[in-house]
Amino acid sequence: MNDPVLARILEERLFNAWPAMQTVYVDGWMLRMAGGHTKRSNAASPFYPSSISAEELIRTVKTLYRKAGIEPMVRITPLAGEGIDQGFAEAGWTVYDETDVMVAPLASRVKMEGAPDAAVVLSEEPTEAWVTGAAEAYELADWQQEMLGRIVGAIRVETAFATVYVDRKAVGFGLGVADRGYVGLYDLAVTPAARGSGAGQRMIGALLHWGRSHGAHTAYLQVRKTNVKAHALYERLGFTVAYDYHCRRMAQG
Repeated sequence: MNDPVLARILEERLFNAWPAMQTVYVDGWMLRMAGGHTKRSNAASPFYPSSISAEELIRTVKTLYRKAGIEPMVRITPLAGEGIDQGFAEAGWTVYDETDVMVAPLASRVKMEGAPDAAVVLSEEPTEAWVTGAAEAYELADWQQEMLGRIVGAIRVETAFATVYVDRKAVGFGLGVADRGYVGLYDLAVTPAARGSGAGQRMIGALLHWGRSHGAHTAYLQVRKTNVKAHALYERLGFTVAYDYHCRRMAQG
């Protein structure tokens, strides 16, 4: 767990799969900004070994994110240098959104499991119906829906936008992003009425099958540590934790 080599491989693909609208590079750190929608596109993330001190990084993050009108936030991954996390902690930045990055091999044929009456439709481009439906499933505000559309519309690697239908009604949304041997699963969500029905598992299977057909030998995804049900599902599907990360933000109040 927390293999820095694998972390670098997956972090690079994560950045490609979920673009920011603007990125400022600071001595091995990428300060990504996308109007405040999702931590992945609105946090400072390490990418290669850095000599910057925690104190200087804190000042830079606070200054640039406040200028952009975004809450200052940093992602602490295995690529963060020694002392960075401790420096933010000593400055009063609190831990937020502890997350596991999980991987699964795709050496064998993907089994299509889950609800047999669920039909999964894949599209190469994000349709207006997909963005609207996904925003509703994620319970996003109007401004977040607009930013979601901009983010997914900016993805340049191969992408499959999935919609799950049961009785011709859209009940689930997600996307798969294929990039140099890996397929990432992002923003998987089903409507409250369809949860526990197997529709989500059917969608995952379809995206894994698509990824394998596009040259992926490994699948990866991110899941909050507190999401016990999702963890259990992914483990049943063969995923294991590759590394974890957490965010830090300034103390509230």
